[in-house]
Amino acid sequence: MERPIAEDFARLYEEYLPRILNYMRLRVDEEALAEDLTALTFERALAAWGGLRSRAAFAGWLFRIAHNTVAEYYRGRRPMATLDSLAGVQSDDVPPERRMERAEELVALQGALRALPEREREIIILKFIGGLGNQEIGRVMGLRAGHVAVLLYRTLRKVRAELEKGRGDERG
Repeated sequence: MERPIAEDFARLYEEYLPRILNYMRLRVDEEALAEDLTALTFERALAAWGGLRSRAAFAGWLFRIAHNTVAEYYRGRRPMATLDSLAGVQSDDVPPERRMERAEELVALQGALRALPEREREIIILKFIGGLGNQEIGRVMGLRAGHVAVLLYRTLRKVRAELEKGRGDERG
């Protein structure tokens, strides 16, 4: 006997909620808005649940809904939130020097991401915040998995170069 839809969806909701919320935090600049768009994403996913062809494709399908939800909200205007929203609460046992280093690293990473074109930034977010594989990213963005792999490789090289350039500016 097949499990009820509510049970399947509830399990997937628990599993994907943190990933979708982190995705939204990078796409919008207010926590409350990120939470609202996350809720709307899951509401739309539940409403369209019957149209999902394969449970194996759930992650890509859900992130496509999230992507479209943000796009509909902004209608072309997409400010980027700070990475601080993803840093989480720092543990008390982390030395203050390390906390400061981490904050500086986040600022540098945010700057490197802002320097990227929108499509490349989206691929990075889907890969490292969303935890999607290349095939799932391809489904979300309408690209082939091989093209995603090439874009990801090139984009990571750009980010690395931007971060190294920033480190060089600090030294010199």
